[in-house]
This record gives sequence, C-alpha cells and structure tokens, in this order.
Amino acid sequence: MRNSLGVGIVGYGKVGAVTHRNWINQAADAQLVAVCDATAVRREAARTDNPEANVYDDYAAMLADPQVELVIVTTPPNSHCALACQAAAAGRHVFVDKPFAMTLAEAETMLAAGERAGVVMHCHQSRRYDGEYRAIVETVKAGRIGEIVHLRRVWSQYGIGWATWGIEGFNPTWRVQREYGGGMVYDYAPHCGDQILRLIDQPLSQVFADARGIKFSAEVDDHFSCEMRFANGATAYLEASNMMRLPAPHWYVIGTEGCLVGEQVGGSIKLLAEGMEQPETIEAINDRPALYQNLIAACRGTAEPVVTPAQLRASMGLIDAIFASAAQGQPVAVA
Repeated sequence: MRNSLGVGIVGYGKVGAVTHRNWINQAADAQLVAVCDATAVRREAARTDNPEANVYDDYAAMLADPQVELVIVTTPPNSHCALACQAAAAGRHVFVDKPFAMTLAEAETMLAAGERAGVVMHCHQSRRYDGEYRAIVETVKAGRIGEIVHLRRVWSQYGIGWATWGIEGFNPTWRVQREYGGGMVYDYAPHCGDQILRLIDQPLSQVFADARGIKFSAEVDDHFSCEMRFANGATAYLEASNMMRLPAPHWYVIGTEGCLVGEQVGGSIKLLAEGMEQPETIEAINDRPALYQNLIAACRGTAEPVVTPAQLRASMGLIDAIFASAAQGQPVAVA
C-alpha cells in the first residue's frame, strides 16, 4: 500500500516538468502518479520522464484516477480557475501555480469550490522562501530596523527569453499574449506583491500603477510599476520589468531604526541600524522545501495551508488594483 501522497500534474510545461516534478521526486512522502497535457509532444515527454506515471490527454480521466489525491495546476493563467474548480469538484486537493487566478472574482470562485468540496485550495507562493527574503523577514521580526516606513521591491531582467519562455509544442509566446494571462503583472505581482503584503502586514489602502508594453508585446505589459499605501501610513514601491538591461537592487527596506538592502535573489543582505558604524552582512536563509512540506501536511489534514484564503484575496486584490489604476491613470482605493 502506498503511503505517499499521489500527485497529478496538469500542464507539463517547464514549471510542471521541472519545478514541481523535481520537488515531488525529492519528497519522501509524495509521488507523481499522473500527468495530463493537451499536446502530444508534452505527453510523450511526460512518459519518458515518468515511466511509472499514468499519462492522460483527458483531464476528467486523470481526475477519475483513484491514485490522484492532489492536482498541481501549471497551465497558463487563463485556465487556472476552471481546472482548479473541476479538480475540487472531483474531491481532489489543489495546488495552483501563480498567479492563483486572473482576477479576485475568479479567486473567490476557486476558494468557494475548495470550501464546498472540503479540499485544500493552495497556491505556489514559492518566493516567500527566497533566501534573501527570508533573511529580511527574520531581521524585521527581530525588531532590528524598527517599524517599516517604506520599501522598494524591484524585479529587473531583460531579453527575449522571457517573451519566448513557453514550451515548444504548445505556444512558446503565450507569456506576451493577453488571452493566456501574459505580462509582467501576472508574472511578478503575485510573487513580489505577496512578499510586500506579508512583510508590511497591514491592510492595503491605495494603489497607483503604470503598466505598459514597451518592446516585447503590443498586447500585454513588459514593464510595470506600482506605488502602494497601507492603512498605517507605510508605503511601498513595486517594479518589475523586462526592459532593465542592468540589474537593480531587489530590496531596499527603510525602518524607523535602520535599513536593509538585498542585491539579488537568494543572496545575503546588508543591515545598517541605529548605533552601528558599519553595515552587517546577514546570510540568506534557505528553507524552500518548507512550502511543499506544508502542502503535503495540509492535504493530510495535519496542518493549515501556510498560504491562507485571506492572503490570496489580498494578493489578487492588489493585481486587480494595479490593472484598474494603470487603465485609469490615477490612484485607486483598495477595499
């Protein structure tokens, strides 16, 4: 009798075939038992990579597989809501790659489906576990910079690689197509926005954003920026761009008693606080497997999901507000 959690992946692209497959294979208490993909070339890849797994071209058939207890949704964002709700209705736990949904309304539909079915509806908020972010969180928790006054979070990159990141055999350029949920907002606001919301941990009250396609797409944004104001007066600036030929520091956090700088993902951070003459280097904290351990425990009923429904609503509310503000060209209130 298998004691490990039976996992099925729908959408065997780069994220499904690499990111999620790798953690399943590394986990002692999870096993990849099924894969579903719409394209023949990706199904063949799934068979080659996972000879012991059942491979399906019919999603309903995979959901009917009694071995499947958890479904990981790694398709483009426009299909997340329908696939997640279908899995929940079949009594399967669900782990959705980011963005959780296209809109807050879709997120509410998905969360309601999970609650109705009595299953876990979780989201792959993996950048909560980036090493430099974990170091920032622990330093702030320890009170070493006082209360956060303002922070800057920047994701900088450049090149055609982002625009053509999709898998061959499906649609390599879906990331720059509106109908699939392409663009930098859907790509990085779910990650970086979630980091900010968790770090400041106050109700978001106002957003003023700009999002535009400059070079890599006429349909979606390849650059966006967003000013965020919180109920306690703290502010944040979020920017993600595929137009930055030179990298910018990823983090600058200003507190009442000190500040933190993080130059890159997974790297060390620097702290300069009241009473210090020289900056202190704080090493990254690497505990990424914790997200997957929590997912398995939540599916087994021994832990609550670390990504809560309230947090998912806040993250999707931010994304809705970014698009609304960018379209209107003015700040928008966040309920």
